[in-house]
Amino acid sequence: MSRPALRAAAALTAAAFAALAANPARGADLYGKPLRGLSPVAVAAIVKDPARYSAKAVRVEGANAGAAGRPALKEGDAMLPVVSDGSFTLPADLAGGFLAAEGRARATDSGAVFVATGVEVRREGPAR
Repeated sequence: MSRPALRAAAALTAAAFAALAANPARGADLYGKPLRGLSPVAVAAIVKDPARYSAKAVRVEGANAGAAGRPALKEGDAMLPVVSDGSFTLPADLAGGFLAAEGRARATDSGAVFVATGVEVRREGPAR
């Protein structure tokens, strides 16, 4: 193979890898704004002190432990409902889904709620 052909093949391979890296995980459905890749915060920490996580965007993730139409993340005894910020609607059936959400916490009379600006749902579990 000639040198220009090798360079072209290398450039094409690099472009293919870049395209694959830029796309979300296979099997993931995105609702709302694209996730920015923030570091996850423990569900229990948000439930314990939602005011601490109300001023800036954070990420939560885990298996959906909520009932149909009411997604929630559970860690130990801590349960954190996940709701939309109003810019999108989540599907009713998220059973068995792994959720990654970014947004802000809000304290309510019944506890903490996570108000998401974007949610990624994967049916096969967390990415490895």
